[in-house]
Amino acid sequence: MIDYVYTDKPTEQATDSVVKAIKNHLSKGERVLWLLSGGSSIAIAVEASKRLKLSNLSNLFVSLVDERYGLIGHQDENWQQLIDAGFNLPSANLYRPLIGKDIEPTRAGFNDWLSDQITMADYKIGIFGIGIDGHTAGIKPHSSAVLSANLVAFFKGDDFPRLTITFLAIKQLDEAIVLALGKDKISVIQSLLNNNLPLDEQPSQILKSIPCVTLYTNNNKEKI
Repeated sequence: MIDYVYTDKPTEQATDSVVKAIKNHLSKGERVLWLLSGGSSIAIAVEASKRLKLSNLSNLFVSLVDERYGLIGHQDENWQQLIDAGFNLPSANLYRPLIGKDIEPTRAGFNDWLSDQITMADYKIGIFGIGIDGHTAGIKPHSSAVLSANLVAFFKGDDFPRLTITFLAIKQLDEAIVLALGKDKISVIQSLLNNNLPLDEQPSQILKSIPCVTLYTNNNKEKI
């Protein structure tokens, strides 16, 4: 079940939810895994990082739901774009997926790190976007990532060579905060909410498998 939040301040409200959830679980002494997204969701991560800085973050472990493979710091790297936008959590445990190695050791390293965090975390939360093609994280429709049996997959997309967490990883999260902005997302939101399409056709359908999912959007549900 997806909780639909229509608001003129979707990014701000999504940030409030992320900060509240992370602070709540950290305050209980729990270990928290937080996976970030690029694109329009960068603003959530940056503002949340500012509001979390004064908290004890020794039990907070942070990485990405997807990354564009290449040299560390390349212009399309999601992690670099987060840094450039002001994301900074020096007291948390951060994992940058790009490690300056060939693709398979890079994928395997990310996979192993994620496996450890999923096993040890008491609470696992991710920020996701939804593409107009129905993708989420870096899982494109009809890509090899759809069929992956690993937690992290690699494939050469038509836009970027992509590292992405997979359906297997997403299904193990406790909560997802989803941001979908703009009129060009109306049809994909409508399809996500009203249909049960095959994951190969619309990978974002996997979000329905997460126990707590909140979709923040500036699209009025009455028009969906």
